[in-house]
Amino acid sequence: MRLWTIQHQNAYNNMIQSGVLRADDHHLFCKDDFLSAYDWMSQQMRARISNPPNDVQYPVWLWHTWEGKRKRPDMRRSGYDQAGTPIVLLTVDIPDEAVLLSDFDRWNVVMMGLYLATNESDDYPHSFEETCKSWNRIFDVSSANPYYSLSLSIQATTWEVRKEWVKKAEFFVAR
Repeated sequence: MRLWTIQHQNAYNNMIQSGVLRADDHHLFCKDDFLSAYDWMSQQMRARISNPPNDVQYPVWLWHTWEGKRKRPDMRRSGYDQAGTPIVLLTVDIPDEAVLLSDFDRWNVVMMGLYLATNESDDYPHSFEETCKSWNRIFDVSSANPYYSLSLSIQATTWEVRKEWVKKAEFFVAR
């Protein structure tokens, strides 16, 4: 499966040396605010794909579809990292069975710990168990419900990116 991931240049350099790119839990996006969501996604990956390699707790994040099109992210935009940070966009080809796809907008609902409604009448306060169960809807990437999916971007997670899966590396400076 062709995917794209945006990484720090140091992470890329480490992958070149070690042969594998794995998530570093020190660099999780807003880990203090969203750690429970990352833990939930890791549990889903264990259940849906496989157990992680030893010493791996969190997945590597990638893009499958960008704003409704099967293309790489637009690197002319800002927000990928702090301005001035050296980053690299990797084009990778990963075996399908090593990837879990999910809807990016719906993932944001999970990160906020909210119930993932399917329509306006479904947007009523629910129990914690019902809320957690609703999050499974992020894995339905075959349909776009405009009620909770606006960008039509599909993200991907995998436990690791092997050096031999990298097809292209493009270097940028974050804006």
